[in-house]
Amino acid sequence: MTLNFPELGAMHDNLPAACEVSVPKSYDSETPVPLLVWFGGGKGSHAVAGAKGVADFDRFLVVALPYPNGRLPRFAAREGDRIDEHWAFQRTMLDRVLRMVPNIDSRLRVVAGTSSGGHHIAYGLDRGWSGFADYFQAFVVHEGGAQPLTSRLPGAKGKRMLVVYGEESDSLPWRTWFNWHVERSGAEATTIGVPGAGHGLNDDGRKIIRDWIEEL
Repeated sequence: MTLNFPELGAMHDNLPAACEVSVPKSYDSETPVPLLVWFGGGKGSHAVAGAKGVADFDRFLVVALPYPNGRLPRFAAREGDRIDEHWAFQRTMLDRVLRMVPNIDSRLRVVAGTSSGGHHIAYGLDRGWSGFADYFQAFVVHEGGAQPLTSRLPGAKGKRMLVVYGEESDSLPWRTWFNWHVERSGAEATTIGVPGAGHGLNDDGRKIIRDWIEEL
């Protein structure tokens, strides 16, 4: 289903703000349902299709959250507090989803993203966004990170975290820098390189993420 938020203004491609929600066919309002929130690459997307293969759609409630005006997170971060506007925009969307589906499993709330989505997640952990760092238990960053950082990713401390990168990525030096910060953060972190992969999220990368999520 698509939820519309005209009061929030535009998302990518100057479209009115919206987010897609995929409800598992097995959904039962009396049974806790795990949650996966997805952040796409580039200018972002409100479509859950980007998370295909990353999680079991027959088991998880999947929500795709876009970026305000399609602004890339790393550009917003260079403008100081503008990155916080991303989460304010998205939290309005997520809050509506949580009101609609009050039986989210408190033990299995995952947020994942690729490229810009990975940057966005890292900024949320770095800045300790309320309702983000303190709500989700597991974080997946593919080919992303956060620069500049304000500190040592304090929101990651004690959380499960998976960092995935392409071993043929053209940003390996930067990736090494970010992985070092993750190691210092106090997260329970796993870092995996995808042989032969570049920046894009291929089927091998999706399987690595899905297998990790299935073990949570």
